[in-house]
Amino acid sequence: GFQLCRLQCRIAALFTRKKSNRPFKDYYAEWLRTLKNTLLPLLSESISSPTPILSLIATHVESLHQHFQSYYEALDLAATHDVSQLLFPEWRNSLEKPFLWLGDFHPYLFTNLVRSFLEDDEEDEGEEEGDGDEGRSIKEVRRNLEVIGRSWRVSMAWKNSSKSLVSRMDQIECGLRLMVPALVNRWRDAQAGLIERIGAGWGTVDGRREGGKALIGQAVTAQMEELVSVFADANRLRSSVLSDILSALNVYQAALFLEGMAQFLVGFSDPDLLAEFERSKLTLS
Repeated sequence: GFQLCRLQCRIAALFTRKKSNRPFKDYYAEWLRTLKNTLLPLLSESISSPTPILSLIATHVESLHQHFQSYYEALDLAATHDVSQLLFPEWRNSLEKPFLWLGDFHPYLFTNLVRSFLEDDEEDEGEEEGDGDEGRSIKEVRRNLEVIGRSWRVSMAWKNSSKSLVSRMDQIECGLRLMVPALVNRWRDAQAGLIERIGAGWGTVDGRREGGKALIGQAVTAQMEELVSVFADANRLRSSVLSDILSALNVYQAALFLEGMAQFLVGFSDPDLLAEFERSKLTLS
């Protein structure tokens, strides 16, 4: 709670000024440290208790959700100052870049994580129904392993998921299939408009260096509003998809989902994993 409030105050102080001199990568590093060192451990501890307290878990779920929302708000504010550091984030490492879409992680990551929980549930049901006594024995062993360090209620949170949850996930994914291509098209049109503006006016420059610089500056300024708008809408989509998913889950499901999501993001900064990835790239090349 205190760490989150302090972080939010720093965000407000940083981005309410007319112009910020602090690179967004510095804010992200601090945001990620808070996620890794404070919020994620508190959530994991609350759901690992032999006697979990529902209200405490709900508090940590909300804190983690607000932490993500504060991040998306900071992204929007940073884009109004310099959208290029977000749309072309050279500060992202080589593990993160394949997962980026219009400045940040693709919202399909959220829905895919939920699907992984649902598919585990379906696999368990298939084992039980298809393998008779042997299948039930396998499932019992798996359940016994899962409850080590976690209460039965937490470990069983995703078992026998309701049809309404599956239906809601279908609706969210359907919305993504409509919105993602539309935003990609807007981004492509904005880029094409920038090139067309420069091409159309280049003949009037007549080789003058200052004239060329002015033309490019005017073209970029004219298209920048649309670029920022596309980024903001993509960011809003990420934020809304996360909120829609959490609203469809019960407290225990939301806790496990956010724990997995946080572990996923923190994992990108793991030096051993990054070094291994870089070595594999060298081997492939």
